[in-house]
Amino acid sequence: MLASLILAFAPAVAADMVAGNRITERGPIDDDYYAAGGIIDIDAEINGDLIAAGGNLTIGRSVAGDIIAAGGKVRIRGAVGEDIRVSGGELDIDASVGDDLVASGGSIRLTSTASIAGDAWLYGGKILIDGKINGNLKVIGGDIRLSGMVLGDVELEGGEIEILDSASIAGNLTYRSPQPAVTASGIQVGGRIDYETGESKYGDRGFGLFFSITLALAAILLYLLFPHFTMASVQRIRKDPFTSLGLGFVFFIMTPLLAVFLMLIVLGLWIGLSLLALYCIALLAGFLIACFFVAERGAKLFKQDISSRARRLISVIIAIFVLGLVQAIPLLGGLLLFILLLLGLGAGLVQLRYVYQAPAVDS
Repeated sequence: MLASLILAFAPAVAADMVAGNRITERGPIDDDYYAAGGIIDIDAEINGDLIAAGGNLTIGRSVAGDIIAAGGKVRIRGAVGEDIRVSGGELDIDASVGDDLVASGGSIRLTSTASIAGDAWLYGGKILIDGKINGNLKVIGGDIRLSGMVLGDVELEGGEIEILDSASIAGNLTYRSPQPAVTASGIQVGGRIDYETGESKYGDRGFGLFFSITLALAAILLYLLFPHFTMASVQRIRKDPFTSLGLGFVFFIMTPLLAVFLMLIVLGLWIGLSLLALYCIALLAGFLIACFFVAERGAKLFKQDISSRARRLISVIIAIFVLGLVQAIPLLGGLLLFILLLLGLGAGLVQLRYVYQAPAVDS
């Protein structure tokens, strides 16, 4: 998957980038296209890659390259020339995909007209598969319903699994769940059927992949919306890491204590709750800033040029997946990630203060 992410960005040199509360795009686009906003409606033919993140995202026409998308509600229609990597709350995929599909979300639906030329990896709560997959299918979810056609092997892990009579599996069927799958008499399985009872032993691994994908998409969104703030914060880590580390530690410890204190006061309840919400956002932003810092240091170590937007996004995606492997190291991995979190958190706070003080200094 990491290799495919790199290949997705490798051809990109320049791209159209749009950000706003509501974005509507029509007509052909002859380059890569980046979009970030609240409501995004893309009904345009794109002759490159599409990277988009928003609250409500609709992609209604053909995309010649890859799609990397995230949102609360994501709908993908039309034809996609290469891969789709998507994460969100509610995913509705009714597209012809030229290569692989990687999707993670609260609910995922592949419609009856959806077609995947390669493999499909799906991770989510409720997953409905009613399309055609020419390669292998792997699903980890809470409730899984399979009613489509798979020409390769199928591996399912979930709480409740249902295989309808319209389902057709050319290869092997392997599944794991607390109880046997609900299967209809008309299902067709060309290979063997293996069932293992118990909870999904790969659940944590699936969540880890979901979390890494979500972080990668969040990093893309942060950079597209606030590129100067993000990179200025990275520079502050490099110039004064001890100040960033100390400020990040103080904020990490004191903010939740202050929020709890305010919540104990009747008039401060909503202020405390709002402070906790901002605290969570700050933690996420701080860690993403640290990921950009790691990406920059790694690029310098391996003497790679990341001056362009596409190359910088490649590097941060690689950094996120590498850090996902590092966190598996007992004690040392968790300590390293905690230090990186404090560095990014402190640097972001320093840069935020500078942004708000800059007009006064200039005047």
